Amino acid sequence: MRVRHVLRQVRRVSTTAFALVGLGATAYITYEYNELKKAEKKAETTEKAVLVLPFDRMQLRETKKRSFSFDRSWFSSEDDEIVQVEVQELVKVIHAAAQDPNIVALYGNFGEGGFSSGGWAHIEEIRNALKVWRESHRIHLNPNLSHDKVLVRRSNGSPKPSFAYADTFSSPNEKGNKDYIVACAFSHVHMQKNGELQLFGVSASNPFFRSFMEKYGIKAHVFKHGKYKNAPNLFTETEYTREHRQNVQSLVDQFDKNERDIIVNDRNFKGYDPMVWNMIRKHGTFTGLQSKKLGLVDYLPVLDPLNDLLESNKDDESKTAIKGKWGNGTDVERFQAVKKISFADYKSVLAKREKMKSRKWKINSGLKKLAEGSTAFESLLAVLGYPAPYYNINQEEFSAAKQKEEKIAVVHVEGSINESLARKTVSSLRKIKDDPKVKAVVLRIESPGGSVVSSERILQQCKDLPQPVVCSMANVCASGGYYIATGCSRIFALPTTVTGSIGVFAVKFDFSGLGEKYGISVDHITTGPHAATYNAFHPLNKLVKRNLSQNVDRTYEHFKSLVAESRGLDMSEVESLAQGRVWTGFEAKENGLVDELGGLERAIAFVQRNYTEGEADVERWPKTENTLEQVKKLIKSTKGDMLASFKLIGDMFQTDVKNLGKPSVMNEYDSTKYLVQTILENPKSAQILYSANVLLTMDESTALSQHVVESIKQIQ
Repeated sequence: MRVRHVLRQVRRVSTTAFALVGLGATAYITYEYNELKKAEKKAETTEKAVLVLPFDRMQLRETKKRSFSFDRSWFSSEDDEIVQVEVQELVKVIHAAAQDPNIVALYGNFGEGGFSSGGWAHIEEIRNALKVWRESHRIHLNPNLSHDKVLVRRSNGSPKPSFAYADTFSSPNEKGNKDYIVACAFSHVHMQKNGELQLFGVSASNPFFRSFMEKYGIKAHVFKHGKYKNAPNLFTETEYTREHRQNVQSLVDQFDKNERDIIVNDRNFKGYDPMVWNMIRKHGTFTGLQSKKLGLVDYLPVLDPLNDLLESNKDDESKTAIKGKWGNGTDVERFQAVKKISFADYKSVLAKREKMKSRKWKINSGLKKLAEGSTAFESLLAVLGYPAPYYNINQEEFSAAKQKEEKIAVVHVEGSINESLARKTVSSLRKIKDDPKVKAVVLRIESPGGSVVSSERILQQCKDLPQPVVCSMANVCASGGYYIATGCSRIFALPTTVTGSIGVFAVKFDFSGLGEKYGISVDHITTGPHAATYNAFHPLNKLVKRNLSQNVDRTYEHFKSLVAESRGLDMSEVESLAQGRVWTGFEAKENGLVDELGGLERAIAFVQRNYTEGEADVERWPKTENTLEQVKKLIKSTKGDMLASFKLIGDMFQTDVKNLGKPSVMNEYDSTKYLVQTILENPKSAQILYSANVLLTMDESTALSQHVVESIKQIQ
């Protein structure tokens, strides 16, 4: 009897204790949930706002170069700070604003022309996002508009206005009128009354160093396959060859046609035939008044009208006053915003929303664990309004999240393809291979090419993946970039993407003449005729010449076979498309080198439809380290020596300060000058110029010097 009594007491105490724990846990989670709801409200833009996009100080990039750095806003205000923005970051912000009921207008500030774009394909992706904004009163079933529109009208929806304002569209910093081309995607284009508009057209230029090299006794022996493989012309010619000119002219004409088509369609021009465009090109600079009369801009305010537009929504009296001041030029009636929100602030709002979402699911996970431990607790949650299995998540959101257990990996391959890039890319692909949640891979390529060996490493790793691989080409995906793309089951490109360049070249420099001019003689002792192949002061002999030619021939045939197998073409068809010739994305779609026209969003949408349940999460590779992770790695590398750690961190900090205000990429002239200077000052580095390199042919000097400069940095 005593034993039974003890057991009853234990059961009673245990039940009471469990109930108290359950109630305590419930109370805590309920408190957390209520705090979460308050935080969500703070993260919302509760007033009607206009989102301001700072194109006037925006540097558009494929990916930002993440390094150990400080917040540069310490040294500059938000109004003058140069903003590096990834193209997909900008696209996602515009898409989010299009769906946000509290963002009722979009305002693009182009200022005096500080906009710096990555290339024509990036411009197209921004314009596509702006088209989604202008269609935001409808449900868009596929967010990239480089294809037929699939739209469903929203109930009680009306188009949101968008305004572009510039002090002038005549900046020498932005070639090809890219700022004005972006502005044309806005519903209203305003330019300051005394501003100017320049529609000069598109141009391309290339330096040639043959005469310079002859002057100093430097020879460049070129081995190439493909009459359009023009990269080595930098060293062997004094002007464009016929094939080189033909190829570059074709690209320039395509870009110019694309620009003209955009202006005609966006500005609703009719009857603008080639003769009219020739007159526009010959005219030169248009004044503000001429631009308005031609319909190139909508209004000519004397100053930026944004503040007055906001003022007009204070009350009826203010609206009447502003309408009297500006007339109908600014479309005051459709502008409903009462405050402005900056690009940076809206990004912060979106980040807070994601953080709140993550926190909500953590609460959900806690409730689930408690409920699994007790049916009584599960019943208690149901009484409190948190039924299983949804708990604090509404049913629709819960169902969508279950689908998001799948993932799509977007792997960025950016820059000259060398050993360093191959190592990072291969490492990412190997980790993706072992992740069962990743259902497909989108290879996002922004590269003019590079090393054949590095390209082959990436290609074979792609082929080794169990997941399907789709390619999305950015501004440039040529030569080595296209080499990698042959391993993808479907290829997407923008109409202005530069691709192709299926060809191979090698360059062997001979500095013996330079040595003779300055009284330097170099003697050689070798054990074979090929031993001094990579010595810059060893003249080319017949056996070395034959060997290098065979290497290039073999690589070219292999490259063509990859294209033939990937695209379902015979070798003769591939040869007609190869020979080092570059194509626009539009031309590549026509000749079968790519499958579809569209940007990264289009490629992801294709993968979502075909390889997932429809709502997979998208994650980016290679993974980037935040500042804290970098500091941890530094401390680990010094094995706990805090003094050494602080020194390393200080060195990195000083490097970042020194680079303030400097361009992250050298221009064509500077990079070429650096290349020649490095060769002359450090003959040892000339050996790296030989390899069966695969490079872009449109902008040869930049592509070649980029590869050489990166390689030189590795050996210095």
